[in-house]
Amino acid sequence: MVLSPPTPVFWKPPQTAAPGGGERVVGVELEFAGLDMEAIAEIIAGVYGGRLERKDVWSGKVRGTSLAEFGDFVIELDASLLKEGKLERYLAELGVEKAETFSSVEDFVVRSARHIVPMEIVVPPVPVSRLPDIERLRAALSASAAKDTRASIFHAFGTHLNPGVPSFEVDEIRDVLRAFLILYEWLKEKLDVNISRRLTPFIDPFPCDYARLVLAPDYAPDLETLIRDYVRYNPTRNRPLDMLPLFAYLREELVFEDFAPKLVSPRPAYHYRLPNCSLNDPAWTLASEWNRWVVVERVAADKERLAHLAESWLHWLDHPAQVVVGRIAAKIREWFA
Repeated sequence: MVLSPPTPVFWKPPQTAAPGGGERVVGVELEFAGLDMEAIAEIIAGVYGGRLERKDVWSGKVRGTSLAEFGDFVIELDASLLKEGKLERYLAELGVEKAETFSSVEDFVVRSARHIVPMEIVVPPVPVSRLPDIERLRAALSASAAKDTRASIFHAFGTHLNPGVPSFEVDEIRDVLRAFLILYEWLKEKLDVNISRRLTPFIDPFPCDYARLVLAPDYAPDLETLIRDYVRYNPTRNRPLDMLPLFAYLREELVFEDFAPKLVSPRPAYHYRLPNCSLNDPAWTLASEWNRWVVVERVAADKERLAHLAESWLHWLDHPAQVVVGRIAAKIREWFA
């Protein structure tokens, strides 16, 4: 008799309610290679039903699924050169102007690019309690020909989680940042972030000077100061916890002083982009990645522990020879085993 693997358990975050009432939602983005759009749509439809509607050769949506009340599944080749018309303009500069010629080149590029440029599924934001429904998609992709982060040195593919914020209070947002800065090394160790992702700039760590600023016990900014400080120290989307979508949602004029609107999509969520996409690992689940994020929220919510860890981390910044990361990891195991 073949036993089914146990159903992964998704931990509850400290706060499950959204700021405006109702349950918090979570968006999931999965990057991988090896499948074309039709094959991906077929997998999604096999789990949730629905049908593919192409937008163009680069992207499409699966509509009419059993999760349609939350939105559509988006499938796209994750390359701005391909999706924003840059390829067509570039080919025109080379003298490739006839539509039929461009179409054949475009199709060739898509077929070639999907081996190194990730295809991405953007899952519609679902309530936290419905995350097990998204685990079904992960299992179906794992059973397919999808190629994950470790399948090639060229695969700097990630799993992105977009947890809707439980509060718009500036102190709460600051404390999530504090918790993440403290736990970054622990998370990186637990996640075993792939070398291809470490070598690319997509998840560059936060600068030490920024960590020192935010972890200081007297750092009590208003929202404008919090956003301006973030942008000043992090003039990029390439951070393992990208705060720009949330900050653009709260005060878009402050973010768009330095970033073009097309580069940042405002949304009331944290954009956590550190985990690998490990579809080819039979032990990997979305629950494991979500639960590590929940540890960040738990530390942020426990103000006494947060202050203690921040003090330890600031001490380490001044005395880097001391092994503080190990002590923090031990405390995390003790608190959240």
